[in-house]
Amino acid sequence: MREHEPGLQEDAKNLSVVTGSALLAALITIGLVANKMVAAPQATVEVQPLVIEVVDVPTVVEVEPEPVVEVEPVRAPLTGINRLYGTVTTVYGSEFTGYIRWDKNEGSWTDLLDATKPRYRGGSATAGIRFGHVDRIDVTGRRSARFTLRNGEQMELTANATDLGTGLRALVVDEGRGNIAEFDWRDLESVDFFAPGDEAPSESRMHGTVHTRSGMSFTGYVTWDVDEIYSTDILDGDHDGERLRIPFGQVSTIERYSSWGSKVTLTNGDEYVLEGTNDVDGSINGIEVSDATLGAVKLQWDEFDYVEFHGTDDEVAAANFDGGRPLAGTVTTRYGEELTGEIIWDADEQYTWEMLNGELDEVDFHIEFSNIQRIEKTRRGSLVELFDGRSFELTNSNDVDRGNRGLIIRTDGREFEVDWDDFNEVTFTR
Repeated sequence: MREHEPGLQEDAKNLSVVTGSALLAALITIGLVANKMVAAPQATVEVQPLVIEVVDVPTVVEVEPEPVVEVEPVRAPLTGINRLYGTVTTVYGSEFTGYIRWDKNEGSWTDLLDATKPRYRGGSATAGIRFGHVDRIDVTGRRSARFTLRNGEQMELTANATDLGTGLRALVVDEGRGNIAEFDWRDLESVDFFAPGDEAPSESRMHGTVHTRSGMSFTGYVTWDVDEIYSTDILDGDHDGERLRIPFGQVSTIERYSSWGSKVTLTNGDEYVLEGTNDVDGSINGIEVSDATLGAVKLQWDEFDYVEFHGTDDEVAAANFDGGRPLAGTVTTRYGEELTGEIIWDADEQYTWEMLNGELDEVDFHIEFSNIQRIEKTRRGSLVELFDGRSFELTNSNDVDRGNRGLIIRTDGREFEVDWDDFNEVTFTR
């Protein structure tokens, strides 16, 4: 009997294996059916976009599904008329036409391109020109380019920051339908600017009103942290230990909460106190507003109070810019003498597209001369009055204080010079 026991044990073992295999096969079959049922498409379900993206979540927890909230997707019209547009020609002979993002933080005609230009009597000086005045840019060197303005005038500008030259942080062309091309300075031969066609862009230029802690406010196209300019760009910050990524198009206001954080209100009314990144605290690289009837202002966190994002019915198109013309007006000396003619300011600025620089309450001003009606010398600096009725007393720049190198007035074929000590005021003709 003992000789037959192993055979019986072996049969029992085989029967166990067969039975187990059958059960396993049944379980696999049931699993496949279940998977097919889960994967079956649900034609009646509509997937809603997320308002906020949460990243770096350490654990997965089950939560009750929250109701879908309608959130306004953008904060400005999508006509595209305010946006940079044109054709980029590369050194390889290829062309790309579409909406242009220049150096990451310029995307509208009112945005300011920073550069250096030759002075009237030798040397060089910092210069800024709004993109709307530019018809074409031809690359002429590693740090230089020839600019053709909308009035046909040409000039050579060199790099001052990252807007020109090999320091350019990228030039992006959105041709539409998902075709996006990105270039370095060394790839570029020329850029021709012109008004966009009928195809709307996929995002809007951020527009709103920035309020300062000293009580000033500026409305225009907003650049946040010298990086974010579009409704699809992301505001980063930490809330209750989680990193939130919020598209700017879903942000209604950002308010300075402290040196380390901001209170952010979304378009659906939700509020978050965010911290931990330079998008929302004192390490921000700056906040800039391109104001059509002023020029540009830039401020740091200590002077920032809050920003309200909103659309505008008065978009600034390329047709709003003329390429500039010579400065002209009447200069009055402290002795009461008046000189009328073409004017060169600070032995440097001589066209209406150029910028008058100064500071007020820790806000940096870059005022386009075409917007200035009058400048009067004051004890500390200069009172600058704009055609739209606003006025600012600016200091801390050789454009507006005792560092000014004087004025040159051309009239009747002659040139007259007025030292800053003798200058009283100037009224510009429009």
